[in-house]
Amino acid sequence: MRRFAFFFCFFFAVLLGAQDTTVVLLRHAERQSIFDGDSPLAEAGLRRAQALVPLLEGFRPTVICTSDRKRTQQTMAPVAAKLGLVPLVRPKGGSEALAAEILRDHRGQTVVVCWHHDLMKKLARGLGVQGPVPYWSLDTYDRLWIIRVPAKGAATFEERRQSAPAALPTAVGG
Repeated sequence: MRRFAFFFCFFFAVLLGAQDTTVVLLRHAERQSIFDGDSPLAEAGLRRAQALVPLLEGFRPTVICTSDRKRTQQTMAPVAAKLGLVPLVRPKGGSEALAAEILRDHRGQTVVVCWHHDLMKKLARGLGVQGPVPYWSLDTYDRLWIIRVPAKGAATFEERRQSAPAALPTAVGG
C-alpha cells in the first residue's frame, strides 16, 4: 500500500510540474495622488477595482499577489473577497524576486499580480518573456498582460484591454 501511495504522489507531482503557469499582470487602478508614494485609490479606481471582479474571476486564479502599496491592495480587494483568497503582499521593488517566487512556488497555477506601471517590464522579463514589451504611460490603467510559462519552452505574452466601467473618468497617476 505504501508503494502505491508513493507512486500516486510521484505521478501527481510530475503531472503538476508539467502544467503551464499563467500569470495575469495588471497595473493598480487610478490613484488619488501621484505625489503620494502610498496613495490610496481614487473614486474612479475603486469603480475599476469592482469592475475587474468578473474579468479576473474568469481566469480562475489560485493566487493573488500585490505590492506593499495601498493602491495595489485596494485594486485586488474585491477580487480576493469574491474568490476567498488572501493576497500575497510583496515589496514594490521586488519584481525579480516575485517572478522567481511565482516560477518556484506556483508552477501550474494561475496567478494574478497587481503591480506598478514602471516595474511591469521587469516582472515580465523575470517570468521569461522575450521580445518587445509595451510601456504603459502614467495614464494607462486599462490593460492586462497574460503571460503563459510552459513547463518546457518559451514564455508567451499577450496584451488585452479591460472593459471600462461605466462613467469611468480618466485620471493621472503612477
